[in-house]
Amino acid sequence: MLFLILAATFFSRMLAMSGLPAAVADALLSGPIGPLGFLVLYLLLVIALGCLIDSISIMLIVLPIALPVAEAAGFDLIWFGVLTVVAVEIGLLTPPFGLSVFTIKAALNDPSVGLADIFRGALPFITAMIACLALIIAFPGIATFLARL
Repeated sequence: MLFLILAATFFSRMLAMSGLPAAVADALLSGPIGPLGFLVLYLLLVIALGCLIDSISIMLIVLPIALPVAEAAGFDLIWFGVLTVVAVEIGLLTPPFGLSVFTIKAALNDPSVGLADIFRGALPFITAMIACLALIIAFPGIATFLARL
């Protein structure tokens, strides 16, 4: 774990020195998609990555590039962080490699319950989390209310 954090620190510093986050921010925010388009693309990318790899790796890989873009777009970083965590958790519940589903399967230790059953059982939670993600996007104060007290 320490090696992963060390490598991520070097990765983010290398990116900062290369100027890539600033170039990505300029390209995305001044282009036709704008800040909202960047946010939608970012959330879709995070959800897709959540289907394949674990949450810490996603954040260590994606945030050094996305955070400067979000800051340049004028997003509240607490709000952006909450969106990131919710999107990662959605990805961890979705097929093909929903890591949370495999954890549930291993904990059950019941051969009569298959992975398909667990994925079907997780579908209402995925739907609810997507609705919550939409609400947090529409009303940012939901995510930042407690932090602002």
